[in-house]
Amino acid sequence: MAAGSLPLADAPALWPYARRTRLVRLGLGFALLGLFAAAVYSAFHLQTRATSYFAQGGRGILVLDLSASVDPRANQRLRTLMRTLANSDQRLGLVAFEEQTYELLPPGTRGDEIRPMLRFFGTSNPSFRSETPWSVSFLGGTNIGLGLRLARQVAERNGAGSVLLVSDLQDSTSDLPLLADEIGQYRTEGLRLRVLPMFPPPASLALFTSLAGKSAIVDDRVLRENAAVAQRQSVVSAFPGWVFLLATGLLLGLALNEYVGRRLEWSPS
Repeated sequence: MAAGSLPLADAPALWPYARRTRLVRLGLGFALLGLFAAAVYSAFHLQTRATSYFAQGGRGILVLDLSASVDPRANQRLRTLMRTLANSDQRLGLVAFEEQTYELLPPGTRGDEIRPMLRFFGTSNPSFRSETPWSVSFLGGTNIGLGLRLARQVAERNGAGSVLLVSDLQDSTSDLPLLADEIGQYRTEGLRLRVLPMFPPPASLALFTSLAGKSAIVDDRVLRENAAVAQRQSVVSAFPGWVFLLATGLLLGLALNEYVGRRLEWSPS
């Protein structure tokens, strides 16, 4: 008999309890593995913060008016918007337009990819009057309808759920029928449209509000709120409730395993 052991005459009677303990430990082990896998899956599928600009889950499209008619005061507002999207790492696509349209970034691009462009859109001087890579291409009248049409086509192709138009809303007369038709298409297809006006003339704002609805207009308060959140957090997202609950369950399961699954060893001799 080894030192420190205790002889038991009824040791065989303990085997059912040993089997029960083994089954409990196996069950807890599989449950803990499942909780761990669910926690990892949830952590890798956390969504970026649902801003006022884009729909839940991100993948919005920013439609940017590069026309020279934009008021120079809009530069400050545009700089705030661009830095907010870059700081919050919102997933997005970027479409630029004036007379022509061009897809600069595909939907799903990380928001910080905008950062290298800030020198063109966020300088202290009116950016649209200075030289940019698009100065030669974007000359002539403004066609908002064309910009919205390209954004809608990109959204259909990539599954984006919302579009944010940034413009002074001064559309060319020949484009107005297409603009009205595109806004109708957005409603039909359930594609969310938000508009950040860049100091538009009252008549242009009234026309666009009548077409898109008052709720589509993003005001200065919303812009400031989004900018404030982005400045406080480098990665902006909702509280990961599911990850927290799964991690808590994992810790409780480990504690329970230590409590009920303690190993008991004996010898019938």
